[in-house]
Amino acid sequence: MIDCRVWIDTSFGPFPAKVDPADRWNNSLRPRFTLDTVREIAARTQEMAEECGYESVDIVHVIDGGTLRGEPRAVVLFVTWQLYDANPEEVTHVTTPDEEGLYAIGGGCWAWAFVPWKCVCGFRMDWHVTRCPACRAPCDKEPP
Repeated sequence: MIDCRVWIDTSFGPFPAKVDPADRWNNSLRPRFTLDTVREIAARTQEMAEECGYESVDIVHVIDGGTLRGEPRAVVLFVTWQLYDANPEEVTHVTTPDEEGLYAIGGGCWAWAFVPWKCVCGFRMDWHVTRCPACRAPCDKEPP
């Protein structure tokens, strides 16, 4: 797993994530996110549903349940109205954290991709590449 930034085209994201570059669905990444990032994703999906209509957007909800042994408890609910009939059992999925406490959101149905960066020399590469292979400049030299 590598630390990176992912998005869906330029319309959704970028978000920090952990990714196994070899783990793909239809050539799309299957990223894993912290609970804080899942909250950001959830807020954005709900904004999009308000803008575009609930029948056309997958929606993520984070339902908080306090803490347990100092760790936050939450239920992450993934709702996809557009793919199924309006039967709640078919449109909802509870997403549980993996052994690292990360959540796979949209991995297997959303077209996640690495966020690219463009070096001052003009070469483009994926976000997790920290040094330009063309001129060896570090990623932090990206122009604004």
